[in-house]
Amino acid sequence: MTAPRVSVLMAVHDGAPWVKDAVASVLTQTLADLELIVVDDGSADATPALLAGVADRRLRVERRPRAGLTRALNLALGLARAPIVARLDADDVALPERLARQVAFLDAHPDVGVLGSAAREVNGDGREVRVVRPPEDDAALRHALIRRNPMVHSTVTMRRRAVEGVGGYDARFAVAQDYDLWMRLASVTRLANLPDTLVVRRLLPGRVSVARDADRLRAEARARWRAVRAGAYPAWCLVFVARPLLALAVPGPWRRALRRSRG
Repeated sequence: MTAPRVSVLMAVHDGAPWVKDAVASVLTQTLADLELIVVDDGSADATPALLAGVADRRLRVERRPRAGLTRALNLALGLARAPIVARLDADDVALPERLARQVAFLDAHPDVGVLGSAAREVNGDGREVRVVRPPEDDAALRHALIRRNPMVHSTVTMRRRAVEGVGGYDARFAVAQDYDLWMRLASVTRLANLPDTLVVRRLLPGRVSVARDADRLRAEARARWRAVRAGAYPAWCLVFVARPLLALAVPGPWRRALRRSRG
């Protein structure tokens, strides 16, 4: 079989309220030469039935016992056939021209291996909360990367060879697996973000960044430490390694309130 232009990777666990919209947003892209690989990570709700009801040969569903997001994404990556892989969370929506714009950019910039975009964030009722506009060029992204995660995971499109070359997602990261991946990819390719808002991201109570905040902070510190140890950043950047560890001393509700006020 001829490989598609893009493989979209999605993992879902009990995503019945949202997964149908996410899948439809991929299958109705203006760039139609794609495959959508959905790993159903042990869903116990109506997710399997909803996925089974989608009649599109470009959709491949792999159902397996619950093992977590990181392993699910690596499974999807291993099944991907296209030279370009794109991510979309099962509770987000890709706007129709997302893949066409990102593939066109990657075609025009062969030195870029990781490409994200701006994203519109909405609450569970669909009301806009904010528009996330991350840095766009490689230099600004590298400057930001040691300080925070400057890529919205659900907007990112990547060259599969580069992702596989650094070993894919690290299974030791149950959270912040994307942040760790960007750190490692930055050593082998350039990064970029499009200014276009190409994804609608739902801010739901169950998102990992809220439910497992302490784990996220530890994972961020570990990813930064590995980057400094590898020589990607100078030794003085250890201060950014220490920041999330110091934040762990702040009670969780206070940390979340502070993030909301900054947002």
